Amino acid sequence: MYTTIKKLLFVTCYFGLSTAVIAQSKLPLIKASNEKAIITDGANVKIEWKLDPKLKPDTYFVNIPLIKSKVSLKTDKDEISFQTKPGKNYDFIVLLNEMDSCYVRISSCQPPASEIMNFDGKLPESIPFSIIGSRIYFKGKLNGKLLNIQLDLGAGTNVVNKLVSDTLGLTFSQSTLVSNTEGVNEQRTSINNELKLGDLSWSGVSVTEVGNMQPYEDMIIGNGLFKNKIIEVDYDNKSFSIHDKLPSKAKKYSKQPVYYEQNRPKFEAEFVHNGKKFDFWFLFDTGRDGTMLIGEDYTALNNNWIELNPLMTIKGRKIVRLDAIIAGQKFSDIVTNAADPSNPQGRPTLFGNQILSHFNIILDNRSGIIYLKANSRTNEPYSDYKGYLKEVSKMQKK
Repeated sequence: MYTTIKKLLFVTCYFGLSTAVIAQSKLPLIKASNEKAIITDGANVKIEWKLDPKLKPDTYFVNIPLIKSKVSLKTDKDEISFQTKPGKNYDFIVLLNEMDSCYVRISSCQPPASEIMNFDGKLPESIPFSIIGSRIYFKGKLNGKLLNIQLDLGAGTNVVNKLVSDTLGLTFSQSTLVSNTEGVNEQRTSINNELKLGDLSWSGVSVTEVGNMQPYEDMIIGNGLFKNKIIEVDYDNKSFSIHDKLPSKAKKYSKQPVYYEQNRPKFEAEFVHNGKKFDFWFLFDTGRDGTMLIGEDYTALNNNWIELNPLMTIKGRKIVRLDAIIAGQKFSDIVTNAADPSNPQGRPTLFGNQILSHFNIILDNRSGIIYLKANSRTNEPYSDYKGYLKEVSKMQKK
């Protein structure tokens, strides 16, 4: 999983107000005595927001812009809310410390993106894939060079393996701060590349060079390429499809909402530990070849860390045993690890593809809905308690 941590310079939607109009209009005004604010978007999205008088406007893009939402911004002194509609902008001013005017825009538009999908045919379009471990791989081309490309819905940006980047003739003109298993580091970024998958191609593609990929992985792409589309992963037929309308088969799937962090879908699931049931929102991370991870976003809440009863503790991480329930399917005796909230590493709570690949998937990025149906991989193994006991036995014999 790759997450970019960079300040995005957003541009105004073409059908929005210009900065000059904002400055001259009588806009709603609220007050704040410090720069910290909270934006709430719908039922599930709550983010910290920093007021900045230098940005005119400072734009928040609605999490799922093609559906209506209630979006609120709350300061230490005031609050303002809007019932958003697709394609609309909502402008207001936050007066900071009775001195600085912070021009804020709530935009129910798609954020500007450099990637443009080029396709002369009619959707849906299907692309075959192979499976290595539990993960999905395409044969594709970057700037005409054949690559092995992983589909990682848990990736916040597209990345290229440092082992092959020199052979691709990439021009690195920017840098991106990346958080992955190597930590948080600034990495070289190449822009304006062309990606081709089957008969589909994208221009203006940015890729960031990283050093923690497997030798057989040349590139990783995330959900950002498909944020205004409906995508389908069919493990039974090893086929990935892009749709412009919801396929009729979705009626036979289990349906539930998602929301997004950097285009990465999160969905709600249950797990049972020590006889107690817990609900939480998990990152849908097809790029993790493992079962799951209980991250600091969960363990830092309430008494959650204390209530996790470990089988053992390794380097501050609790190894725990639990059952998980996803779309009505139960996964018994999962053994996974939980991150210590006192030593934050930025690890999110997630399910990996050892579990997720048991479902055929339709992800409607337009409406913020995911559809899941159990597939023929139902009996594929995952890290469970029996496997844990075998590993412990091996360790004890050494």
